[in-house]
Amino acid sequence: MLRFLNEKITVTLAEDGNEPRSFIRGGKEFTIREIVRVWQDRGFQAPVGRRGSGKDWWNQRGRQFYRVITEDGASFEMYHDPRKDQWFLSKEWQQSGHE
Repeated sequence: MLRFLNEKITVTLAEDGNEPRSFIRGGKEFTIREIVRVWQDRGFQAPVGRRGSGKDWWNQRGRQFYRVITEDGASFEMYHDPRKDQWFLSKEWQQSGHE
């Protein structure tokens, strides 16, 4: 079952600072076992007219999305919003009890 979320989370990045390694949700830490998919949504990029064109590569500030699987087998979609420098959980896939 898919649940839509809009939860602000705290994320710990890998040593190189590029990918999430764990996050805290509701006081519990979730370690990321696998990053399944990464993509950028440019629909949230900088507006045209401020400090150059929003279409210039150096001005791209779209949200970076990650589909992840945690150590306990849960699946989440999370994203980083660079304009606010904040992380959010946007979706959670829950396993049904009929497996």
